[in-house]
Amino acid sequence: MTKVISLARPRVAPTVHTPAQTPDPTAHQAAIENALSMALYFMRQPGNTKADLWAATARTNRALTLMKQSNNAVGA
Repeated sequence: MTKVISLARPRVAPTVHTPAQTPDPTAHQAAIENALSMALYFMRQPGNTKADLWAATARTNRALTLMKQSNNAVGA
């Protein structure tokens, strides 16, 4: 008989701002600008490591997702 080792389930990511949650366009734009500024922060770290590049890429992808959501909210 084979032993089965159960692995921990991945955690659910916390919810973030989406157009449905933040009808205020100013708050949505602030979330986009924050994601982009965090991407720049990680790219400007001295001795860019793989972790910094990964974090910058993740923040950039987040900003792109937020921009797509705001585009869909406008109905364009």
